[in-house]
Amino acid sequence: MKLPEFHETDGRRKRSLASRERIIEAFIALIDEDILPPSAENIAARAEVGLRSVFRHFGDMDSLYTAVMDRIGRRYLHMLEPYRSTTWIEQVREGLERRMILFEGGLGYRRAADLYRSGSDTVRIGRRTFEQMLRARLESVVPEAARSDSLWFEQLDQWLSLDCYASLRDRRGMRHVEAMAVITAAVEALLANKAAI
Repeated sequence: MKLPEFHETDGRRKRSLASRERIIEAFIALIDEDILPPSAENIAARAEVGLRSVFRHFGDMDSLYTAVMDRIGRRYLHMLEPYRSTTWIEQVREGLERRMILFEGGLGYRRAADLYRSGSDTVRIGRRTFEQMLRARLESVVPEAARSDSLWFEQLDQWLSLDCYASLRDRRGMRHVEAMAVITAAVEALLANKAAI
């Protein structure tokens, strides 16, 4: 006796979702192994699916990048929790610590996006959105009296940016602890300038 059709459909859907999940996990694993940028062929082989399956699930590489960035973003949602500190200077310091964790964990994805983004509006927009989110978070902490010194605030924002961290790590060849020390020293010098506020 043939099972009702919805069981077949349900089974197909589960297999489809499992394949989609394997493709995302394969992309993430390749980036974690510094295979940059992962090609559709590499991803399909790692996920143990056909190349057509990659594009059936995602349509194009932009859609796959979007799904991966969404997954990676969920790893770091705890970074958006309210600050424990009560003063704005301590909150900036706490934010610095959180950003260093976020930036180091996401550096491989940044590298892959940089290699891929020249032809991708999706990746460029995602990057801009991420930068705007970081700036808005900083603006929400720093009081207006300090932010009104735009030269000072732009320096603070720059030192706390992923671009700055990535430059120290990739262009200067620094290890994480070295890049963090440079950024911390610069941020502390800026904060000392506004300690009276």
